[in-house]
Amino acid sequence: MQKKKHSIKAIAKELNISVTTVSFVLNGKAEENRISQKLIDKVQAYVKKIGYQPSQLAKSLRTGKSNIIVFMVEDISNPFFATIAKMIEDRAFKDGYKIIYSSTNNDPAKTMGLISMFRDLQVDGYILTPPVGMDAGFLSELSRDRNPLILFDRYLPEVDCSYVVIDNFQGAKQGLDLFLENGLRKIGFVTIDSDQSQMHDRREAYIQMCNKEGIDEQILEIPYDTYSSKETEDAMTAYFESNGDLEAVFFATNYLAMKGMQVIKQMGKKIPDDLAVIAFDDNEFFKFNTPSVSSIVQPKEEIARSLIQSMLQSINTPQGEREANKIVLQASLKERESTNRSKK
Repeated sequence: MQKKKHSIKAIAKELNISVTTVSFVLNGKAEENRISQKLIDKVQAYVKKIGYQPSQLAKSLRTGKSNIIVFMVEDISNPFFATIAKMIEDRAFKDGYKIIYSSTNNDPAKTMGLISMFRDLQVDGYILTPPVGMDAGFLSELSRDRNPLILFDRYLPEVDCSYVVIDNFQGAKQGLDLFLENGLRKIGFVTIDSDQSQMHDRREAYIQMCNKEGIDEQILEIPYDTYSSKETEDAMTAYFESNGDLEAVFFATNYLAMKGMQVIKQMGKKIPDDLAVIAFDDNEFFKFNTPSVSSIVQPKEEIARSLIQSMLQSINTPQGEREANKIVLQASLKERESTNRSKK
């Protein structure tokens, strides 16, 4: 049997009061409109009895405000993004907002389609990690929309909008400097083939180090959509075989590090005795691995706090008075066993 649907009009008729009165009570505006406590209690008791739930879509269309923030990243199952999402959700809930999560799969067309749908739902703001190839014009237009946009993890230099990122160049440099301090000079760099700002900056730190120190560049680029495949495993094996004199390797992401350490072990090499290792972005796995893995730690709590504070500030600032809030946070180096190797 289909459950009976209730409306504000039906509630008003049943209680023999005006639709406006019911609306004020349901939207928390009863006291400011001088509706008696007796009438407030009467309406609230009745809607509780019938299990009335207002339509979120109808409310957002009526008020232009949904109390919903969209969090769009390339893969919400990625531990880094999932951790940030949970932290944002907890803070947003305290301020009366809900979060909608969505994975873009690094697909610009999918991303724009999702944003168009969320626009129709009148969401209050967007937190987005822009995919490779994302149309800068589309993002520029979105950044001027009534509902604010904050880019996260990466940014587009040509788009003047708010963002929260870390200093990827400085983060990578900390790890590379540790190799140099340990007397290691034959250093490789394994990264994703991507022009995204964060990947570009990590690679640039390596290139500048090589130029400054007179070190030959040994870079392996893995296609983005194959990093977990057998193809990547084969490419890494060939890379380490052809660069057998490497003393250290910097992995530009934690998932590349996990795949790379698997390959290194399969080749019979030992970490750190044969090859010192650092990964960009820490992972719970790295603490318990044998040996434990040195990594560049992104300040997740600070990132989440900056994102939600910037979003709420933008939402509560009149559109014409908003300014782009560009936040760059610092990463830190966590030394573990995988770098405890000195030059022989």
